[in-house]
Amino acid sequence: MNRPGSALRVETSRRAFLRLGVASAGVVGAGMLGFAGCAVAARPQTSQTGPGYDYIKPNDPEVAQAERDRAASGRVAAFSLAAAPAVVDLAGRQVSTWAYGGEAVAPVLRVGRGDRMQVAVSNGLPAETTLHWHGIRIRNDMDGAAPTTQRPIAANGGEHAYDFVVPDPGTHWYHSHSGLQADRGLFGALIVEDPDDATGADADVVLVLDDWLDGLGSTPDAVLLALNPALAGAHGHHGGETPAATSTSATASDDEYAAAQKLIADGHGESESLGGMTQHIAYPMHLINGRPPADPQPIEALAGQRLRLRVINAAAETPYRFAVAGHELTVVAVDGFDTEPATADAVIIGMAQRVDVLITASSGAWPVVAAVEGREGHAATVLRTADAAVSAGPLPARLPEHDRRLVLESELRPAQSTVLDVREPDRDYRVELIVAGDRYAWGMVGDAGELVMKQGERVRITMANSTPMWHPMHTHGHTFAIPGYGGLRRDTVNVLPGQELAIEFDADNPGEWMFHCHNAYHFEAGMTANLRYIR
Repeated sequence: MNRPGSALRVETSRRAFLRLGVASAGVVGAGMLGFAGCAVAARPQTSQTGPGYDYIKPNDPEVAQAERDRAASGRVAAFSLAAAPAVVDLAGRQVSTWAYGGEAVAPVLRVGRGDRMQVAVSNGLPAETTLHWHGIRIRNDMDGAAPTTQRPIAANGGEHAYDFVVPDPGTHWYHSHSGLQADRGLFGALIVEDPDDATGADADVVLVLDDWLDGLGSTPDAVLLALNPALAGAHGHHGGETPAATSTSATASDDEYAAAQKLIADGHGESESLGGMTQHIAYPMHLINGRPPADPQPIEALAGQRLRLRVINAAAETPYRFAVAGHELTVVAVDGFDTEPATADAVIIGMAQRVDVLITASSGAWPVVAAVEGREGHAATVLRTADAAVSAGPLPARLPEHDRRLVLESELRPAQSTVLDVREPDRDYRVELIVAGDRYAWGMVGDAGELVMKQGERVRITMANSTPMWHPMHTHGHTFAIPGYGGLRRDTVNVLPGQELAIEFDADNPGEWMFHCHNAYHFEAGMTANLRYIR
């Protein structure tokens, strides 16, 4: 793991990694992202059968059979993660938070396609936790979303073993799925190497973007209460279990609450590209790989080297506009799926989304800047070649490239190898994304409480956003095609205000799965539903 003051060296080629054959790796660190709001739409089911339905639950034999049917490499990748309170160094400021491994961002986990991941998680936090593997179509009982797929890992010493085959290559990540824990330091990158990668990249760099407020006078729970005081003492209780079994209450001291009020006092950001309102929280700090712009971890490369930048937005509430000074970007993948190459100077990345871009490193030192979309703020580091004569100097908050060619999500198209075959849907649902007037209470209505399916069916969900704000909508356990974007494949898509956007996927991973907005505060305040398989 790179320590403060060290440079971030590009990874060796993926082909070399795969030749090694993943054996066993040890990493110390662990965490959550749960719910304190009221799910407006989801109709709780407390038993295996509901009115007219026989539900497939996480521990049912269909789930085990789906796991046996996955193509496996025969390799095992073993890791350990320990969630615990930590003090992290943010540009010389010592900040108390919760983290995996004592750093502001957890270690990068690398495995190969088809590998079996075995992850031992220990919980040293004073609260329950879980661990979600974002973007991976894994077995239902390993998804890490309590109480839907597992009991939470007990506070102060609880343990849990995750064990699953990883079928999907690409850039993914992992994070706590309990409360607002992922708005601390409880997240990290998960890279699944593809033996059939055809990008031609010489080397690989992982860049994890994050918005940070924990320990800087306030906490995520305090901010949630400042956004909606009615959420004090509330619990998310998806799936029908009792609130006490799922999450701790949102609480805050008077000082934390006062600091949180200041963070939301400036109103919301505004972006034409995202259709209007962008976020409510003025985060005091933004990080790349756990480091603020005042203390960056440089990316070291060779001049002329073809780099694959795997950019992950692990932020709770912030969209970023990403660019590299003096370099053209070529988008080659989103959310782990290859795209038709698209050249640009900048790209917008919503929360939980991943974008892989290729650049050819030019000689020198070049700022790499993720500017907050819609308001002031930025995360930054520097790309430095071995022959650089000078440093990059102070890192700017914005680059000329940010205002040049911007490639929008809607303009990207899937690579032929990732196209979902065209067929009529067996189930066609409509879900409306809503907000309760001027209160900070978000929800999903329409068919949101009746999203059922059988194995082998094609499912279409049309999302109609009637709110004044965009929403990065995410499906657990499934990846989808977006017909309106030429069939672009993703697991998280940005639905803009006033927009109707359909997604389609095959019901090929039985169990019960969450479907929610990946703005952590919208999710916590109610914008979530469940996808349920029936017999």
